[in-house]
Amino acid sequence: MIAKRLVIVGVSVAAALGGAAVFLDQMAGAPDVSAAATSGSVPTASAGPGGSPSPGGLPPGDPPAGDGTADEPDAAAGAGNGPASGSGESTGSPAPASGAREVLPPVAVAPTGLPLPSQPAALVSMPLPATASAQGKIVEGFPADALPFPEGTVVVSTGVSAADAVLQVTADAISAAGQDSVVGHFQQRLSTLNFWSEPAPAADGQRSVRFVRGSDSITLTTSTTGTGSTRFMLLGNLHTTAG
Repeated sequence: MIAKRLVIVGVSVAAALGGAAVFLDQMAGAPDVSAAATSGSVPTASAGPGGSPSPGGLPPGDPPAGDGTADEPDAAAGAGNGPASGSGESTGSPAPASGAREVLPPVAVAPTGLPLPSQPAALVSMPLPATASAQGKIVEGFPADALPFPEGTVVVSTGVSAADAVLQVTADAISAAGQDSVVGHFQQRLSTLNFWSEPAPAADGQRSVRFVRGSDSITLTTSTTGTGSTRFMLLGNLHTTAG
């Protein structure tokens, strides 16, 4: 009986020791379980496509929430690099900037209309004749070629007077032709020398016409004599330079 009791006590003690050992073993393993639980609550990096880790252990190809904008700058940068690489291969001229205007060289305008007439030659030239006068004839230095008298004219007097580059000429003569014929004679002659004419003030019974070309001027005054002839007088100022 004593032996049986000892066996029973030994078994009980062994069972108690075994239970204590199991309890202590469980207590010793509890921190590992909590640590594992703690580490399991944090997303672990899992290998994604190409070996790069995927955050949070998400399946490959599913981007994490909030990270969609992270790759947008790279995409924009990639898009911006496209034209740059293309421009390096372009062989054409660069397109002008927006709003830029191409400046063209001035276009020469062809002259229109009739050409300007050449300047007429002066009726007198240097050196001018000395001041002089003559009765009944044409004085020396008088421009008879430019101012020829009508045919059949009787010269009363002529004169010339020089001052600087201007020669003043005078004439007094009588023509058997009428006033219109005498005026027409000088108009026809002086018009070939580019003179234009206009009426000028005159005394009663007289007719006066002024001929002008630039700075040159000649005044013709006519009147009818008692015998029906025409008496004409010339007063001119002629310059040595044309115009």
